[in-house]
Amino acid sequence: MQGPRKISQIRSKELKMKVFISTTTFAKYSKEPLSILKKHGLDYGMNPYGRKLKEAEIGDILKENSYAGLIAGTEPLTGKVLKAAGSLKAISRVGVGLDNIDLEAAKKQNIKVRNTPSVLIDSVAELTIGLILCCLRRITSADRNIRRNVWKKEMGLLLKGKTLGIIGFGGIGKRVAQMAKVFGLKVLFHDIKRLKLKAYEQVSLDRLLEESDIISIHSSTKDLLISKKEISKMKRGAVLINTSRGTAVDEQDLYKALKTGKISVAAMDVFNNEPYSGKLRELENVVLTPHVGSYAMEARIMMEIEAVKNLIKDLKTVPRAGNER
Repeated sequence: MQGPRKISQIRSKELKMKVFISTTTFAKYSKEPLSILKKHGLDYGMNPYGRKLKEAEIGDILKENSYAGLIAGTEPLTGKVLKAAGSLKAISRVGVGLDNIDLEAAKKQNIKVRNTPSVLIDSVAELTIGLILCCLRRITSADRNIRRNVWKKEMGLLLKGKTLGIIGFGGIGKRVAQMAKVFGLKVLFHDIKRLKLKAYEQVSLDRLLEESDIISIHSSTKDLLISKKEISKMKRGAVLINTSRGTAVDEQDLYKALKTGKISVAAMDVFNNEPYSGKLRELENVVLTPHVGSYAMEARIMMEIEAVKNLIKDLKTVPRAGNER
């Protein structure tokens, strides 16, 4: 009976590693991710602010504490932060995007970086389809009217027969296309890579903008993709959906296009600055959600578990105190 306990205690002492968890809702829906950390003898600290950490805050936490691992959210992990984090050996991002991490700095500091791309595919794709339906059938507008004691039946549009243009055809883009086909949409896609797919037609960005009734962005780049120039090429009354990166859309140009009706309605789950407090909130013909692409409970739990397992894999390769050979 004493044998296993002694072995466990020895392993815990040998590891002598701490992990910081920066995401605000980590383990809220399941304690399994924390149980896995404990099982592997890892101590952990959690975000004390209950919100996205600022650069100075995450910098101070990693600098002043001997954290070997970081389970990261979207806080700015700049070169300055990583350089000062002398004990940090591995970062495991809960999510897909790595644009908040200075990957070159991480490489120079020999900090391993991983993310959880596959877990989010269904979650983001389902949100995208939900937002498209909200936009075409004016669901949120109808809800707001009733709350204002206004009984107004707004005329919407069918999904069936529309052309959906998908910018970025990775895992999420492909899943959105599969779901769209079920609704009877024609699917065009644009991607920087040439893809050989029989089910969907790959086109230039210009053609996609010109022919699509609905445009949905699923690119992983930080580049600006939709601004005044691109909007001018869209059909009048087009619908725009962005569940990818806030940097993909010029919010001021989108605001103007929504005001004039060039874009009839839009849905935004991501923004240049979050929490978002900009002018789009003034408009009725835009659906705004607070970056909830990953916030399907099952997906969130799986993502956190995968992030923990990724971190443990990388920390296993780090030399442990008291275990020199």
